[in-house]
Amino acid sequence: MTTSPPPSSPTPALLRAVAVGVLTAVLAVMAGRPELLVLGLPLLAWAVLAVVRRLAGGGADGTDLASVRVRSTERSIAEGGTVRIVVDAPKLPDAADAAPSGSLLGVTVPLPAHAALTPPLGSRADAGSVPLTVTARRWGRYEIGPIHVALADPLGAYRTQTRLDPVMLRVTPDSSLLEAPPNLPAPIGVAGVHLSARRGQGTALADVRPFQRGDRLHRINWRVTSRTGTLHTNATFAERDTDVLVVADTLQDVVAPGLEATAETSLDLTVRAIAAVARHYLGIGDRVGLHDLGSRIGTLRAGTGPRQLRIIVDTLARARRTSGPVTRVQKVGALRGSTLVVVCSPLLDDRVVAQIGELRARGADVIVVDTLPPSVGDLSSPPGAGAGRDPQRFWSEAWALRRLLRESTVRALREQGVPVTLWEGPGSLAPVLLSLSRAASAPRMRRA
Repeated sequence: MTTSPPPSSPTPALLRAVAVGVLTAVLAVMAGRPELLVLGLPLLAWAVLAVVRRLAGGGADGTDLASVRVRSTERSIAEGGTVRIVVDAPKLPDAADAAPSGSLLGVTVPLPAHAALTPPLGSRADAGSVPLTVTARRWGRYEIGPIHVALADPLGAYRTQTRLDPVMLRVTPDSSLLEAPPNLPAPIGVAGVHLSARRGQGTALADVRPFQRGDRLHRINWRVTSRTGTLHTNATFAERDTDVLVVADTLQDVVAPGLEATAETSLDLTVRAIAAVARHYLGIGDRVGLHDLGSRIGTLRAGTGPRQLRIIVDTLARARRTSGPVTRVQKVGALRGSTLVVVCSPLLDDRVVAQIGELRARGADVIVVDTLPPSVGDLSSPPGAGAGRDPQRFWSEAWALRRLLRESTVRALREQGVPVTLWEGPGSLAPVLLSLSRAASAPRMRRA
């Protein structure tokens, strides 16, 4: 939309045609050489045709910016997806059935950050409509524009230009299917898909025992009954659901020095891990909530089903990449017993480590997903290698020392029974959850 479309003005081509045509006509008359008119008459005729066409159409010459329309195939795409944006020129009354309308359209769009634009330089001219293709490389909210539009009539004699409002695009984080077992250490609900240690209504066989009063007839094990001569029935484990709380550490967004424009940040890994965990556990019927220790994402109450997944993904897409310093940590509130807590953090703040210890002391099953990018503190190919006094090299060395100091924190968490796994995609949590399930089902030594 445009607030006040500017009127069209003659193009330099029209002014040159009029000037050259009039000049050659004057020279032909003054020099008495009619052959000079052959040079100027075509240009003058083209100029007269353009003016007459404009006057006859009452200004409907194809330069009406109010009729320019911007179409987008999608308003919301997933990370790595592609959207097509088309700018349409107004169709003339005499060209309503033609494929291109005949109006000449030129479009220029600034290159958006963290996105690939086709054409590469963001400028294209065509007749009728101009297509643009945007591929989003990172999640977040994108403003494609402002769109600079130059419109000319089919003869190229009059043109006008303006700036259209940007197209808003929402890019949701990649929520690839998590490769994790469905069983949890201690399910706490009354119905679901997780096997409980307690006997109850379910499908997983726990034991075969003699028939008791009150047992259902359809659970009779006829094979054992025929072999022993007495009625036996199948005992099963109860199936329950549980609460999963994803805790996001957004106190700071860390990226490798010198790679701010291309490398993944800790916030990128955190958002992708949250989306994958939420998709996995909501898909098997659990309740999933979100808590932000900082202020970039926000906190969501636990919920179930596809609607909760849409809410979480939309909230993640609106996360702010830029934020002021956080002076206060938003602590986790009350929890149900045996809640599975997945903490996504680069483990660089002592307050976050203290919050993890507090959750562990409150009886929650805590898993820490390390979201510090591997490129941070990597000295194998530091930025500016070979440059004698490049300050980026010293930043890389400083981060390498900070990563070494962080190893003591990771080791201390593991010694306290808190597993720490590096986020490397959908298969990051599978070994951790398997170890938790085995530990919960292992026999305990009774103390005297």
